[in-house]
Amino acid sequence: MHAHYGAGGDGGGGRRAAPLQGDAGLYFLGSLHELVAVGLHRPALEALCAGQRDLAEPPIDRAYLLKVLDEEISRQFGHPLRPLIELVLNAADAARGPQPLVDVAVTDGRVDVCDTGVGMGLRAILSRLLIPFATDKRPGIDLGRFGVGFFSVLGFGLSDPESFSLHLTTGDGIEGWAIRVVPWPGTGDPPDPPASAPEEVGRAHGRASPELAAALMCSVRRVAPLLGTRVRVTSALLEAGAVRAYLRDALHFFPASRALVLLDGAAVNDGRLISGGQLVQEPIAPGPDGGARATAARGARARPEDAAEGRARPDEAAEAQGAALLARFHVGGRGLLPSISAATFHAGVKVDACLALAELALIDFPAAVELTEGRDALKVGPEFTAVATAFYRRLIQLAAASGEGRRTRDRLAEMAAQISALMLQSAGWDEVARDLARALLGPGRCMVTPERREALLGFLGPSVAERLFVPESFWAEREWQPHLPGERELLEDELELDPPETLSALARRRGDLAGLPLLLARAANPHTTMVALCRSRLPPDRRVAAAAASRRAPGAPPLAPTFPEAAGRRPPGPLPCLGTRRLLLIRDDSPAVRRPSGWSDWYALRAAFDRASGVREADLERDLIVGEPVDGAACAAPRPGESTSGGEP
Repeated sequence: MHAHYGAGGDGGGGRRAAPLQGDAGLYFLGSLHELVAVGLHRPALEALCAGQRDLAEPPIDRAYLLKVLDEEISRQFGHPLRPLIELVLNAADAARGPQPLVDVAVTDGRVDVCDTGVGMGLRAILSRLLIPFATDKRPGIDLGRFGVGFFSVLGFGLSDPESFSLHLTTGDGIEGWAIRVVPWPGTGDPPDPPASAPEEVGRAHGRASPELAAALMCSVRRVAPLLGTRVRVTSALLEAGAVRAYLRDALHFFPASRALVLLDGAAVNDGRLISGGQLVQEPIAPGPDGGARATAARGARARPEDAAEGRARPDEAAEAQGAALLARFHVGGRGLLPSISAATFHAGVKVDACLALAELALIDFPAAVELTEGRDALKVGPEFTAVATAFYRRLIQLAAASGEGRRTRDRLAEMAAQISALMLQSAGWDEVARDLARALLGPGRCMVTPERREALLGFLGPSVAERLFVPESFWAEREWQPHLPGERELLEDELELDPPETLSALARRRGDLAGLPLLLARAANPHTTMVALCRSRLPPDRRVAAAAASRRAPGAPPLAPTFPEAAGRRPPGPLPCLGTRRLLLIRDDSPAVRRPSGWSDWYALRAAFDRASGVREADLERDLIVGEPVDGAACAAPRPGESTSGGEP
């Protein structure tokens, strides 16, 4: 076993040992993984707490222990600075008082996190702090739960071991302890190197090593009694500006009721980094189907004093008793720092940022929501879904209370879908999407893509604009597509569609449509080009009358086409043709198709047909510039006996 020294005091074990000269207060000096082995072996733990100088070798598989420790050091969080947040969460759990405080000081190459709350004695250090996953945190109440915060900080030693050190001082008011972790010295041999891992020491001499646990030296000393904990992390990787920006971004929404976080003496979570918007809290309970029901929805308008404090007075007692899950939502407003954006949070710590949103939308999940193994992503489950569903319904309430116009409601629909896709992993979306559509979009709205909007307005006319919902992002399109009617439903609802036929057959059948010869001449192969004639639908009352007239004359020939001005139909748009996935639509109620006159009608026919046939815009414009002039003579109908472009007489 490595050198262990007992010094004055019993360390919580009740047995005293005489200190060695020059080593007053030193209880342990050796490899970190050997100290972890002591914490895992109860007889060795009791002996060290009692101050014994020489300990028996704990019967622990060193290779397996090193494997576990190395995994916990190297496999941690997605953001490289996230271990610093773990230190803040641990400090917030320990902080006490009417207004708990966590003090963070940042300089280049060093970060200090301090609290004046409940510290630790030697037994707690050995059995909880130094043992991965051995935690006394209370699920649903405390913030930290995995017991890996200490080891996650050791990851700073992976890339630059020579500049790394971790110094922790802690005490419960009766005793005080100091733990220091550094790499083995870069020059000379380490004192009494571990016999089980001689190669690991060599790898630690100035080089990064994935087997960092074997290359770390740890000392444990008794110091003067103190209350609280201070953790100092030293590393060349800690650039002061980047660390301050990350801490402000990650902690500005941290509930101040849990702890007020001071960064270099200035509070970061008292609301000063957010301007405007609405902060609400909502106790919710997960239903049997994973949905959410509000148990005491409140906070429709955040009070100024609450916004200034950065919180909405959360009911901690209800959450601690498990009566409800307490979620916080902040919607609207803006962040006063560029990095503050829409994001989801767990226990006040950012999990997923969403820079795609212009609005500030913050969601704080209760501590009962589980984290994934990666420890910086939320796990979708009943509690997660309950909070997500409650957030969507809160958007409905905000829209109803604000009384804003359709433009604002469309933006809320866009934002809700983006949050679902980018922040909430689509949890609860299917359950509330139809309610959101009714409340925000209204009846009869159809979703079309941005690139199809102008074509549809040109084909159906500007009056149809009120029915279009055009998502701004791919993510909103993806979320809304299963829940809203699309272009096909819009066309079927707005138009009367004839059965499909080839363009050449249509030109022979409808010689009364003078614009068809131009389309026939433009088609590459009119005998295979599938088209369908269409026109605006009759109003509902005229539709009933037309159906009745058709029933009264069962053997009569088809009625002549009725035009919009005569039948009350919606007037067509300026584009007479529209391409769809299945076929090409041609409006027989368009003046350019019925009786083209003048350059504008011929241009509309030619350009609309080419676009509908898939001709690239650049090729279409070039053809219009350098091609034959667009006029009626060039589009005259073929005389009897002449061949069409497809070769059919």
